Amino acid sequence: MVMKRISTWLVPALLAVQQLLAWPGLPLLEGESVTAVQVCTVLAVTAVTSVALLWRRSAPMAVLTVVVPALALGMWGLPADATMAISNAEFIALFSVAVWRTQRTAVLTALVLIVWECLAYAVFQPFGPEYPLVVAVIVVFDVTVVALGRARHRWHADRARAAIELAEAEDRRLRAADTERHRLARELHDVTAHHLTSIVVIASAAQRIGGSRPELMAEARDFAARTGRETLAALHRLVALLQLPDQRPDAHGLEELAEGFRRLGQRVTVTGTTALPPGVAEAAYGIAREALTNTLRYAPGAAVAVRLGDGPGGVELTVTDDGPAAADRPPQGQLGSGRGLTGMRERAEALGGSLEAGPRDGGGWRVRAVLPAAGCPGPRRPRAERVIDAAVLLLALFVPASAVLLLITDPELGPGTPPGSRWVPLIALTLIAHAVPLMWRRDRPWIVLAVVVLTTWVWPALVATHVLPEHFGWFALAGLGVEVLAVHAVARYGRDTVLTWLAMVAVLFSTIPAATLMLILEPPEDFAGEPPGALFLFMTVMCGLSMSQPLFAAWLTGFLVRRRRDRARARQDHAVAAATAWALADAAAERARVAAGLHAAVLRDTALVAEAADRGDLDQVLSRARAALDGMRGLLNNLREAPAQADRTPQPTLAALPALAERWRANGRTVTIETTGAGRTLSPDVDLSAYRVVELLLAGDTGPVTVGVDLSGDPLRITVTPMPSDPGGEVAAGLRARLAAVGGSLATTPAGRPEIRLPATPAAAPARPGGGAGQERDGENEEEVTSSQPG
Repeated sequence: MVMKRISTWLVPALLAVQQLLAWPGLPLLEGESVTAVQVCTVLAVTAVTSVALLWRRSAPMAVLTVVVPALALGMWGLPADATMAISNAEFIALFSVAVWRTQRTAVLTALVLIVWECLAYAVFQPFGPEYPLVVAVIVVFDVTVVALGRARHRWHADRARAAIELAEAEDRRLRAADTERHRLARELHDVTAHHLTSIVVIASAAQRIGGSRPELMAEARDFAARTGRETLAALHRLVALLQLPDQRPDAHGLEELAEGFRRLGQRVTVTGTTALPPGVAEAAYGIAREALTNTLRYAPGAAVAVRLGDGPGGVELTVTDDGPAAADRPPQGQLGSGRGLTGMRERAEALGGSLEAGPRDGGGWRVRAVLPAAGCPGPRRPRAERVIDAAVLLLALFVPASAVLLLITDPELGPGTPPGSRWVPLIALTLIAHAVPLMWRRDRPWIVLAVVVLTTWVWPALVATHVLPEHFGWFALAGLGVEVLAVHAVARYGRDTVLTWLAMVAVLFSTIPAATLMLILEPPEDFAGEPPGALFLFMTVMCGLSMSQPLFAAWLTGFLVRRRRDRARARQDHAVAAATAWALADAAAERARVAAGLHAAVLRDTALVAEAADRGDLDQVLSRARAALDGMRGLLNNLREAPAQADRTPQPTLAALPALAERWRANGRTVTIETTGAGRTLSPDVDLSAYRVVELLLAGDTGPVTVGVDLSGDPLRITVTPMPSDPGGEVAAGLRARLAAVGGSLATTPAGRPEIRLPATPAAAPARPGGGAGQERDGENEEEVTSSQPG
């Protein structure tokens, strides 16, 4: 906020100082005649314009309507070019309109301003043959300013969207466990509660009236055996689904999703997967997952076909099955509450799409979703970047165009010089060919630089082959601005950021020999008879001094802008990825807890219901069904009450690691905690971060794991053996965000094991005589956390 306030007044202040130093400051120092009226006029124009710019972000249109008339009055009452410095306020105001207002407003404002500037130049300046070039420059400058402003507008929009995504990710993280509990509660209620209740009701009725109607006893036993087996199978499928790994919401994940259902006995084929925008991909993935879950419930073992492709209304997703075998067909009304179809339809309609579901002709079921192909290639307005690229090309051609205009307007460049106009087409085409590659500077910066460097040698080649007279070869100097822009493009957009400085070297190593060759082909009188080595040394010094500064400035600005934007994006992306990873971890923990509860409280008694029914023991059927129902109700009540308990849970620290391990052990997982230097006091952020890091890594796998925490030195060290697999990259992203927040790192121990390091207070660390292990590890190689494997 402080930096924003400083930048608000800093630009107007610098502009005012620059104006007053340039005029009337410089003329007064040189002793030129400046009247009091002129001084008062320039002071008034500078003050009004500078103060108006303070509101350029909140009211840019109003600022522009103040700045333009003020500058016009200054042009009327002051010498030509007296207000050149403060006139930049007009471009700043136009830029602000493009940033903070709509594209339509920015374009219309630029058109009006172009017309006004062209008229103003014709009124206040001598009208001559150069007027068309002036008009072209005005158009190029104003279009460039608007394009840059729209690019900045999109940057702000992207940051706002990223902030919204982060807020949504944080909200999902906070609600992940609660959402998963509610979903699992609905699933458990749909899959088993009604059927266990039915067994209890029918078995109780048979016991009450079985003496008068003995046939009810046999019917109750058959119903209990059949329903018990079906409920047990549904519970086993539910447990298997709970143990499936979380999938990323991407259309390319359909194959992995199908593979998970194949392991559950479904025969699933997937065809036509294609790249989709994130929102469409997430909806398609969610619909396919719900549809496949329904096939597992209603058509176990059936052949299922998943197809994703383009249709007349957009992206079309179909999931069809051929129905269950007769032996596997569930009874009428079995399973489900209808929420699955509703949820799929809501996903599709949220994007403006539609969903149909129903039985197929000849048997089976079909789900068809049509989603809008948002983000797919199609006709759209020119992007601001392309407008900027075109404007940059025109600006790069400004100096060459001026040189060509000189040839046209002054055909005799000197005594004995042939008319220059005859060489205009060749010179113009050469300069244009040198600059045109800048149109691709964003996509292929290194290739653009290579083409620009190579075309520098066209001029010496034309002169050496006598295609172009020697004295025209120096028109190459008019195109040197292209090299500067190419270096900037490499620094801004090129791969291998640390090597982009080589672009400056490449330009110098090409330009200096080319200029030396030109000097050899047409040596000035002062260099007549000089050896090539001396000429090369002279050009090395001259070109090195004259070109190194603009080249370095171009590279540095591109590099700094790129680093700033990359860091902003990385912070947002890492934070979103971390929140997503923790949400997945919380949801996975809930699923593991529910799966363990099903094993402990429900599955065993449900299996005994069918066994007792097969033996004809109705009393045992009733007892086991009630026990299973009680276990299910207890599990459901636990799921519904868990959020209130979680709200009272304090922020965890390393002291809570044993409790974390105990929760995992209760779910059937082997977790061992080994702590060295326990009892040490840490700062709250490090203490919390250490706990969250361990929690994140434990959620990645289901096998045995050993966690080592060394608190005896600085930094404190955490090892998790084995490190979890991370095919989606969420765990690595979460680690990056958490470690970056406290200045931590991921390193490798001498034994080759990954080790997480978090900074601790040096004063709190106990001394180690003789250096100890803390110093032995100083030379270890720290690694970057990769996206594929945290370790």
